[in-house]
Amino acid sequence: GRGARRGGAPMGMGRTGSTLARVIAALSLAAMVWSGAEAAVTVTNLEREVDLTADSVVVASAITIKNDKGGSNLVDFVWCPLELVKGKKLIWSEFDQQDQAGKDATRLEWKVEGGDCMRVSLAGALSPGAGTTVEAYEVYASELVPVPAQIRQSDKQMVGISNFEVVARDPANLVIESQVTKFYLPSSNVDFYTKVKPSQLKGKEVVYGPYGADQASSLVDLVFERPEPMLEISSVVREITVSSWRDVEVREHYHVKNAGPKFSDGFSRVEFARNPAPYIANQLTMRVPRQAHSLFLVDVLGNITTSNARFGQDAVEVTATPRFPLVPGWQTHFTFGYKLPKRGFLGADPERPGCKRLQLEAMPAIKGILVRNLTINAAVPEFSADVEGGAVASTAFFTDEDPFRTVKAGTATKKWWLDISGRPVRTLELSELSAEIADLTFYVSYRFNDIMEFKEVSMFLAAWLAAFLAATLWSRSDFTLVGPKSKKLKA
Repeated sequence: GRGARRGGAPMGMGRTGSTLARVIAALSLAAMVWSGAEAAVTVTNLEREVDLTADSVVVASAITIKNDKGGSNLVDFVWCPLELVKGKKLIWSEFDQQDQAGKDATRLEWKVEGGDCMRVSLAGALSPGAGTTVEAYEVYASELVPVPAQIRQSDKQMVGISNFEVVARDPANLVIESQVTKFYLPSSNVDFYTKVKPSQLKGKEVVYGPYGADQASSLVDLVFERPEPMLEISSVVREITVSSWRDVEVREHYHVKNAGPKFSDGFSRVEFARNPAPYIANQLTMRVPRQAHSLFLVDVLGNITTSNARFGQDAVEVTATPRFPLVPGWQTHFTFGYKLPKRGFLGADPERPGCKRLQLEAMPAIKGILVRNLTINAAVPEFSADVEGGAVASTAFFTDEDPFRTVKAGTATKKWWLDISGRPVRTLELSELSAEIADLTFYVSYRFNDIMEFKEVSMFLAAWLAAFLAATLWSRSDFTLVGPKSKKLKA
């Protein structure tokens, strides 16, 4: 027919369809604005540095953000770590924003968004067309596994990490135009790494990228040598006892193991003396506050027989040498304890008038080792009331608002010396703690009548008085059943 193309729509329909598409797009955009939906923030460049030399997987990201929203200022953005680093368990995260000169950084605040995302507030509103750089510091649980699972004592220790996404994508919140991922390894001996063009190996560093916005998803595996021991604390129980008139006593019950590859032919002390492998742990180091005193080590099995304490200006460092070193696949149990003076650790609670507050570092004395499970039991003086306790952090991590783990808190009762009914105890159970975590403390707050400080003294005086009265009554009492015979008068 006239005005029509064979097998097609009438002429002029293309222009009309284009106009209709623009109208529909405009209506969709208006609907998004009306419904409160947000457009994704533009990231012109994302540079990630993945550190595999520590006890955890540390990801430091430099995020270059540009405000291309048009006429509105950009005040925050949404960051979803589990979407950008998939399949890993997040332990800690914090954000800093560099100033225009690049010299000073401002710590940024964030709040939980949508269950497992974070809404990060910028230090100041970003005007249209302007840009800034935000640095994200994230710690993930270590997933390094021995490759192979068994080796000989003379072999090198090879470990691997698998299924790490080198192309970060979160289209709902971020439009990443260019990105680079760099892996920092503990050794230049790299047995294998997945090659995704462009990628290259430079000494102890594997670089992936730069990749554009159209780069496909890429999961990579790396196998490399780790000379250091793969130590981890399977569990540690910290028992903190606050005395009513003495010091604060801390006891830590450790279960430490070496998660490296097991020896197929067993451990040879002769081979170890001739060629000591660096991944065999021969010492354990504990660091406690410099005010600590009355240090002690208890090992039921008798493995730890030698220890040395060095008192420094900042801390007290205790080095324990086991008789049998921690060979990959081996484990050990022991107890380490010390006492702290109340001054400097126990004081008035500024948030609860009339209450006392004890605040200590949450991490155990052994530093630099991943803690799988941590239990803190804080016992306050007997007859204390209004007892509260928990973790204190600069963010929502390890609190009741933590979306990435379950924080277990509870109550109990502990019997100690000269206790009558027992001491109130506040418990806290945490999992997956890294040495890279900063500003994590534990507190316990309670109300205590100072008159009760003399309870133990009164009990000693009462016991002494009871013993004195018993001795006095014993000396003055006559328990004979037959009296003395009377003398016969002489005739």
